[in-house]
Amino acid sequence: MPTVDEFAGITKKVIERDGFENYLPTALYPSRRHIVVLEDVPEDADLEPIALEWAATGAIAGEEFLVAFKVGSTTFKVIRRFAGGQEEAVFDIGDVSR
Repeated sequence: MPTVDEFAGITKKVIERDGFENYLPTALYPSRRHIVVLEDVPEDADLEPIALEWAATGAIAGEEFLVAFKVGSTTFKVIRRFAGGQEEAVFDIGDVSR
């Protein structure tokens, strides 16, 4: 199961390749090896509750998931939700090592 830091590293590689300006919320469901991207969210929307609800809705029977989304002009947040808990961290696009 990927950790928050590992998913941040994966996210950073995507950002390095594609840029951060148009980065879209991304969810990973490790048990299914499934990755999905959320499109068509208004630019002025509060992304955290939208991304978290979207990722949770995509989870099957409460499976563990990780979701990453922008929280600032140079920062993104990763949330890992699992049975019995949640962990999260914010990362700068220039440094994913916290």
